[in-house]
Amino acid sequence: MKAERPRAARYHFIASVSVTDLDSGHQSQESTWNLSLYGCQVMPGNSVRTGTRVRIHIVHNGEAFEALGMVANVRPLMGIGILFTKVEDHHQQVLDRWLAALRNKKSQAH
Repeated sequence: MKAERPRAARYHFIASVSVTDLDSGHQSQESTWNLSLYGCQVMPGNSVRTGTRVRIHIVHNGEAFEALGMVANVRPLMGIGILFTKVEDHHQQVLDRWLAALRNKKSQAH
């Protein structure tokens, strides 16, 4: 079986995130582990199952990002992978700024 490759570069990104299960309304406060154009990894994230529809709210450096998403995977000790399914334009701009800063930081480190 071939391992699935990420669709976009993932960047190490630690920030506070609120994850809301859209079916049950259960909300938890977690931390992101990494971030990409299409989603993020959240730790610990043990309270949801693959396929769960969620709303996430991330606050970082005074800016907020919100998206609807779906839990794509649940991995012990690695948290949950959330695929963004709907991102409003103004939140996409926030995400784009964060990713640009992470790319610049990574290129300066090399």
